[in-house]
Amino acid sequence: MAEEPLLVAVTALPGCAGGPATAAALGVAVARSGEEEPLGVILVDLDTEGRRRPTLVSSGSARALESRLAGAVPAVARGTLCAVSASEGHLADTLDLCRMAGAAAIVVHARAELWRELIDQGEAGAAVLRADAHASLPLTAMAAGDLIRAGLPTGVVTRSPGVVATRRALAGIEPGGDLGTRSARMAKRFLGAQAGQAMPVTLFLTLAAIVAGVLLAVVGAAATGAARFQTAADLAAVSAARSMRDDHHRLFLPATLPGGAPNPAHLSEAEYRSRATAAASEAAERNGAGVPALVTFPGASYAPTRVRVELSGSPAVDGEREGTDVSVKAVAEAYPASTATPGMTAGVATGGGYSGPLAMRQGEGMRPDVAQAFDAMAAAAGGDGHALLVNSAFRSDSEQAALFAANPDPRMVARPGTSLHRCGTELDLGPASAYGWLAANAQRFGFIQRYSWEAWHYGFTQGPAPCSDAGDRVGAGVSRNGDGAQAGGGLPSFVPARFREPLSRAASRWNVPGNVLAAQLLAESNFNPLAVSPVGASGIAQFMPATAASYGLSDPFDPDAAIDAQAHLMSDLIEQFGDVSLALAAYNAGPAPVLACSCVPPYPETRAYVSRILGLMGGVGAIAPPALEVRLVG
Repeated sequence: MAEEPLLVAVTALPGCAGGPATAAALGVAVARSGEEEPLGVILVDLDTEGRRRPTLVSSGSARALESRLAGAVPAVARGTLCAVSASEGHLADTLDLCRMAGAAAIVVHARAELWRELIDQGEAGAAVLRADAHASLPLTAMAAGDLIRAGLPTGVVTRSPGVVATRRALAGIEPGGDLGTRSARMAKRFLGAQAGQAMPVTLFLTLAAIVAGVLLAVVGAAATGAARFQTAADLAAVSAARSMRDDHHRLFLPATLPGGAPNPAHLSEAEYRSRATAAASEAAERNGAGVPALVTFPGASYAPTRVRVELSGSPAVDGEREGTDVSVKAVAEAYPASTATPGMTAGVATGGGYSGPLAMRQGEGMRPDVAQAFDAMAAAAGGDGHALLVNSAFRSDSEQAALFAANPDPRMVARPGTSLHRCGTELDLGPASAYGWLAANAQRFGFIQRYSWEAWHYGFTQGPAPCSDAGDRVGAGVSRNGDGAQAGGGLPSFVPARFREPLSRAASRWNVPGNVLAAQLLAESNFNPLAVSPVGASGIAQFMPATAASYGLSDPFDPDAAIDAQAHLMSDLIEQFGDVSLALAAYNAGPAPVLACSCVPPYPETRAYVSRILGLMGGVGAIAPPALEVRLVG
């Protein structure tokens, strides 16, 4: 570490919330990068009203900084951070005192004007923007382009921190989730750049399509009118894809609430496309296109995730039309993101108290029966207008130890080796607007709120005991609790008792939501093991002979074997297409027509099949594996 501390300037663009939490999360990540003890990090916040209170427990390095700054500036130890409040007129003096205190790094959160001054005066060694990628995309591109030209390592955080992450970050604790992961990556790169171990300019963009080439095209003085035209199309396509990414789950929420009132969270397909089109048009206009954007959705899927933007006309340079008509296009898509998580190898939990298979939900792993129960609870919540989020699930002992070391307060973080998160049965859920619903309804699905002061933490109690031998065997077969009730109560009530155990077992083995398989069987055969279709499909899962043979199903009339083969096939299709609705379409019509259009093919039977199953499931948004990210593809 160099003698001069790293100074990172953080700001939030107008209208973007979460700037202080973003700065605090980065400070925590820098502090935790110390090999043995947390590094000394000072968080300077110019937007804080009054002095923050100290936390009950804090690191030795944070307390040491607090002691050195005592009497000079308002400073308190909060977890792994030393939080300092400063006024605008005394910022320079405050920073000098922080440097003399021996901090390894100083993270400054300031409004955009003061943040810009820190950059222009050469004070900052790295910069971070908190920006909403959809609403602020053009401004983000321009600002990041300036930082590139200034030679600064740069980070862009495009998601607002949730309530739990904000609370933890401001307390000097690792926030977890997306914010914690991205903060750790930024901290590693910033420190590497300071030590001369990384390239001096690195962009950390959640919106992967905003790459350096696009940013340079936006701000490049030598860019031609045609190049700017192309840039406008690129940014318009990315904005539309981001709109689809954010809205995709709303397509599958019920149109009405249980009482019959319209569900404000539901979007029709027309509304979904209209919102994406409006986002593209706004981005094109803000980036100087000067002509209407033609927005189309290749494939004509019921729930499109790919968008094409075309601009045709005479581009303008310095306000003057070039006179030559050009036509440009850009294609962007929302695509399945990686669900890799520390402590998970090949779908099996390692390094904790649970060593069985992990079922993935929204990028987080959990015991398979917990996942099935969560599916049912998420569907019920969706019916009441709440889209549940999984902020954290299985955590290995090493992850828990690091979390506890950052803030060794047993009331906030369980001691290493005692956390039930290590058992794959605990879920940290959101958003905050769903806390009331969870408190009133979670117990119906086998979940209880573990601690009165953690409105987000729910543990599963209907299956085998956490961290038990029986719990490790859940994925290999259905376990039973003391009263004989089956674990994995996430199956719909319409599933006959005879088929509940085979369905649960197959869902756990192949990591496919049990309600998807159950709805398929109802639609395929109405749970009739002897069903035969006019085209030759046989059995409870209606396998054609060639497909049955390819999955080792010798007798399609054997319901247990057919259900296992059905789950295996659906697992493969979900992995191939990354979308439950497309996987269902491929199950019904075959993969070829789905691959040809990247959509639910326009066959009345197939579209009716997919629509019926999605309706039986009560919505796919909360369980569609994996989550979606955005990229520019052409």
